Amino acid sequence: MRASSWVAARVVTPLALLATLLAGATSASAEEGAPSFKDTLASTTVTSSAPYLMPVEPYAGYQPQTKCRRKAKPGVLMLADWLVARGGGYGAIFRECAGSSTSEHKESRAFDWVLDATSETDQALAAALLAELFAPDDTGEPTALARRMGIMYVIWDDTMYASYDEFVAKRYLSSGCRNRRTCSPTLRHRDHLHISLTRQGAKGLTSWYAAQVPVTP
Repeated sequence: MRASSWVAARVVTPLALLATLLAGATSASAEEGAPSFKDTLASTTVTSSAPYLMPVEPYAGYQPQTKCRRKAKPGVLMLADWLVARGGGYGAIFRECAGSSTSEHKESRAFDWVLDATSETDQALAAALLAELFAPDDTGEPTALARRMGIMYVIWDDTMYASYDEFVAKRYLSSGCRNRRTCSPTLRHRDHLHISLTRQGAKGLTSWYAAQVPVTP
């Protein structure tokens, strides 16, 4: 696992919100008609525009992998550290380039955040992240953080959120699976949350990366 050098000051608010809502989730679930943890979190999340000098980026189109690159660029590494500081594990960035399939892992501009969809804690971590990524900011810009990070798409627990679809949740089934019942947890993205970045995001050239302040060891 890489040591984080960027993230300490950036995760306090999301983790505090996660702890508060997770603590109340058990009692709330016992009430008939109570909103789910995920719905509660999504409805209470707004991100800040204060750290940014650059305007929020437009929704990115699909940028498929075209080359094989083993070396991860700064944006991927920074985002990976930021995620793992919240919890979960450090998963794959690069994937071997054999075969004809297309994957941003083969260009080292994707990251697998290791989470377990059967774990209530990990589901809460994923829900907190998705709520933050796709929340409006305080100026009303929709899905502001995801756009600022240069996120092209996210896949988690049979669901895909793509920038080129304005991050609307859509059911996902891997091309390697005939149906979900016979599909592995990995291909269903139930043992990790996958994030693919645009080329600018992978290079760390979008507004979120510019706003990060390195922490001196």
